[in-house]
Amino acid sequence: MRIFIEICFDGTAYCGWQKQPNATSVQQTLEERWSELFNIPVTLLGCGRTDTGVHASQFYVHHDVLNEDYIDRLTVAKLNAVLPPDIAVKQLFKVEDHFHARFDANKRSYIYRCTSIKNPFNRHFTFYYPLIREMNIEALQEAAQLLFSVNSYQSFTKTNSGVEHYQCLLYQAEWMQTEDGLEFHISANRFLRGMVRLIVGMCFNYALGKISKSQILEDMKLGTQIQKSWSVPAEGLTLEKVAYPIQLDVLGTDFRI
Repeated sequence: MRIFIEICFDGTAYCGWQKQPNATSVQQTLEERWSELFNIPVTLLGCGRTDTGVHASQFYVHHDVLNEDYIDRLTVAKLNAVLPPDIAVKQLFKVEDHFHARFDANKRSYIYRCTSIKNPFNRHFTFYYPLIREMNIEALQEAAQLLFSVNSYQSFTKTNSGVEHYQCLLYQAEWMQTEDGLEFHISANRFLRGMVRLIVGMCFNYALGKISKSQILEDMKLGTQIQKSWSVPAEGLTLEKVAYPIQLDVLGTDFRI
């Protein structure tokens, strides 16, 4: 029996979702805590990877349950009780054994938040960048719209990313004004490693007049790194939503207490 677990996390203290040999990851933390809780090895597969310091409001992992007795001990409260304050379980779902948290996800949505107002209470979740006062939101949006002129995004990925191809189906790329800054909303079927932060950096450089539209288009066409490439800081980025082609079946209320 396969269980989907919906979690959220503050990524500040972690090297991302995936386990790394010399750093603490969200995956490692969950597997270690739950293995100790249930006194059996727990292996989890996530809906994707996140970079160091990136957050998630919604993130799914799947776990294969071997017996019904174990199922009876799975509750949101019990799973949360052994987790650190920066990770939380939200819901549990029952899915078909073949359904995969990563490969069956068909849409992922991120928001990048930035502000020109220094606020220590938001420092882990918003990029403080005073120069956004000098940016025109129309220019930012013009840069974002250039993304729809291609379907391969090699120009916006870290080197040695190890992927088979660079194609992504982009659904949304939109800048929005907020009370104290800006938000960039982007959705696609998949994202390359470091892609969103490099896109935001490109938009900033264009709005500040550091790079031209023709340069951006040429680099995207050739698949070369964008000139004056800038990967903006991780703290402003949050994975907001992960979508699947089916309605997930929430386990009974006993499992959500």
